[in-house]
Amino acid sequence: MLKGLTWQTLRANYSLVPLFSVVTLGLAMGIGHSIRTLTFSTDVTVNRRKDERPWDDQLNNDGTFKHAKYIKLHDYRQLKKNPYEPKLDE
Repeated sequence: MLKGLTWQTLRANYSLVPLFSVVTLGLAMGIGHSIRTLTFSTDVTVNRRKDERPWDDQLNNDGTFKHAKYIKLHDYRQLKKNPYEPKLDE
């Protein structure tokens, strides 16, 4: 085993405990985020059995995209024009 990676040397150099804790926490968070992304994200698909395209799941039956943010998007072209608004060249 490498010197500094055993319990005996860690007890002798107790100032290394915060370093090992922070590195271990960072590794655990990185691995946890990777697993979370692979399991819950719709952008990532790990499936070798089916020949499906994940971007097809994001389309409605009429070909428009499903909105992932659950907000209603407004069509600003259908708003009434304000008569006091200056006219712009289109």
